[in-house]
Amino acid sequence: MYRVTNLDSMKIGKLMELEKKNKISKKKYWPLLASTLIILVGFGLFQILNSELDAGDMSSVTVATIRTGDIRVSAIGSGTLIASEEVEFGFENSGVIEEILVVTGDYVEEGQVLARLDDEKLIENLVKAQAELRELTSEASVAAAALEIAEAQKAVLSAESELSFLISPYVYLTELRLRNAEQVLRQAELDAELNPSDDADQRIAEAQGIIDHAALSLMMNWETYAEEYVPDFFNFPWRDRFGFWHDYFDPPSETEIALARAELTGAEARVEEGEAYLVALIDGEIPEDAYGSQLVKLEKYSAAVSDAKATLEESVLIAPIGGVIVELNIQELEKVGTKNVMTIAHLEPPTVEASFDEGDWSLVKVGMPVEVEFDSLPEKIYQGQIVFVDPTLQTRQNTTTVSALVELDITQTGWADLPLSSTATVEAIVGEAQNAILLPVEGLQEENEEQGLVYLIQNDGEKILVEVDLGLRDVLFVEITGGLSEGDVVLIGSNQ
Repeated sequence: MYRVTNLDSMKIGKLMELEKKNKISKKKYWPLLASTLIILVGFGLFQILNSELDAGDMSSVTVATIRTGDIRVSAIGSGTLIASEEVEFGFENSGVIEEILVVTGDYVEEGQVLARLDDEKLIENLVKAQAELRELTSEASVAAAALEIAEAQKAVLSAESELSFLISPYVYLTELRLRNAEQVLRQAELDAELNPSDDADQRIAEAQGIIDHAALSLMMNWETYAEEYVPDFFNFPWRDRFGFWHDYFDPPSETEIALARAELTGAEARVEEGEAYLVALIDGEIPEDAYGSQLVKLEKYSAAVSDAKATLEESVLIAPIGGVIVELNIQELEKVGTKNVMTIAHLEPPTVEASFDEGDWSLVKVGMPVEVEFDSLPEKIYQGQIVFVDPTLQTRQNTTTVSALVELDITQTGWADLPLSSTATVEAIVGEAQNAILLPVEGLQEENEEQGLVYLIQNDGEKILVEVDLGLRDVLFVEITGGLSEGDVVLIGSNQ
């Protein structure tokens, strides 16, 4: 639409006034007046158009003055308050519920008693097992065990005497020395494997030397045994019918010697077993490497007491964690098995399950700070951070989202004890800056991830292309970290 200027209106008015004063006949001069009006209006429109075209050339260049401000880049999602940990549990053994000490919604401490089974029969079993164990470990039993050890030691002495007589005392003592040296060698080799050193190698060599010497002595003593000991102790002379005496050598057979050795080994084992049993009776603890029928019996009775105690303890339902009772599925006098009957939710720290748009996948990262505003507390903002991001996208109601867990820091804000499933708005803050140099995004002529080009308007109106460093960016502005200052004027849009 075109405008008629004030000057053109004045000209037209004067012409009409002149026409009225001269009282010229409209009918006679109408063609002349029409021609004149057309010329004047056309001249006015020409002036207006020229003026608007000039103004349009001046305003086609859009500029902006660089200012400072705050900028934040974030991903907005929704969230739901959930338990940081949730545990379902029940009794270890079946029984009848005697007492329930909590109700749904109660806060409990870890280790707190929540319910009890009827334990009358369990107490009876424990008392019986303890009585049997006390009888087995009584003073009379301890005295009997000591007596058995003494008898076993006498048997050892008798078996040693018998074997020593059969193979000679010097052979028997040399065998003992060789057996002891072999034990020393085995221990030295074991020590060397665990802690290799020159000293360990030296101990092995010394033990081997003792073994070699003992083995040589044993061989020589067996020769002496055959040449001297047998004629002296196992010669049974006999006289023939003519009155002449003859030597008859009858040394012990290998079977007789083997039986004597077995008798000695058995007696020594009974002593060792009796001593271990006596220690267990007195100290109440069974050695790990102990053996023997008496120890097996003691272990059985001790295990019966331990099992009875454990069963009695398991008749009490204990809170495995601290938190709030969110589910309770038992009643008093109800018979229950080992299925889960209670659920405890641990609420610290407050945890929010958040969902973000699929397009924010690259922005939502573990450790990112967040701000959470619950729908029921719109006036309060909670701070927190992302502690987990599900590596798999979730699809619900034809919408694909990024799922994450957020833990809230309530050390400064406190906590309003909001109920589980409270909904909230979650803002994951990718980055923010305060009093930053801000440039409208349309001012960037070219750009890459870290740098861009803008036209800077000089004081004389000349445009120069400058390189700037880029920071955060939102929909409207981009942070300039270098290359521009507050108050600079830049070209907005294309230079064309």
